[in-house]
Amino acid sequence: MSNPVYQKEMKMSVRTIRLAMLIMVFNGILAALSLLSMYGAVNRSRFFGSVQFSSVIQIYSTVAYIEFAMFMLLVPAVTAGSISGEKERRTLDLLLTSRMTSFSIVLGKLKASLNLVRILAISSLPVLSLVFIFGGIRIRDLVGVLCALLISGFFAGSVGILFSTISRKTTTATVLSYGSLIALIFGSYGILGFLQYLDSNNIGKFTNGIGKGIYILLLNPAVAFVELVYNQVSSEGFIEKVCSMYAPREQGFFIDNWIWVSLGIQILLSILLLFLSAWILNPLHSIVIRRRAWYE
Repeated sequence: MSNPVYQKEMKMSVRTIRLAMLIMVFNGILAALSLLSMYGAVNRSRFFGSVQFSSVIQIYSTVAYIEFAMFMLLVPAVTAGSISGEKERRTLDLLLTSRMTSFSIVLGKLKASLNLVRILAISSLPVLSLVFIFGGIRIRDLVGVLCALLISGFFAGSVGILFSTISRKTTTATVLSYGSLIALIFGSYGILGFLQYLDSNNIGKFTNGIGKGIYILLLNPAVAFVELVYNQVSSEGFIEKVCSMYAPREQGFFIDNWIWVSLGIQILLSILLLFLSAWILNPLHSIVIRRRAWYE
């Protein structure tokens, strides 16, 4: 059975020029950066007399990283207004009086928001496929990048939905969503730096650098994506470099399977955030939460 909220949101989104403009701008930026990188690669090949593989890899990795960054900037902005927008329009109470459960409402809002993510990810594949002109990148590499983008978008969207549920204003939800993701991406490195400071000053009891503290990066979606691209274009993984700096002797299952473990954690956290959002949105629970409206 289809979700009425999802159907409504999709009908509203496709009837506006906003979707077409967003796709055009998104892929236009990626295409412009790709062409600039390719122009530099062609000039270097003329100078050296042959195509430099490192130049081709640089095109692919640069476009992939920029696309990931654009996703992290775009998804919270789209999902942060999903529930809070209904509150601002004073239509949320009508939605809650329908036969739909709070989880169905949250899921429908998230599916509608992530549909844009899927469209942008799939539409960007031709831009990433430009590297096939020179070779060195396989189709399964593009599929891996696409899957990682969708999972990271799912995670960022769940964060946006949560703050959209607990906030009455879209602006507040957007700021909290961006703040949480920034704190997660950059704050995890800050924690590693703090642990390393303790280790270097013999404050903590570390025998292997910061040891198990390295695993806090499993929560960082950017690290998992960079590790994926690194494995595709380099013989040495990104996590190996990080471990050599912070935990030189750390080995094991999580290090060897970092990408899949991190993506699995993102999926699990996304599901938990969805259930938490549905629990908060439930009128029986929201009465208590509204009395503690610290977020206004």
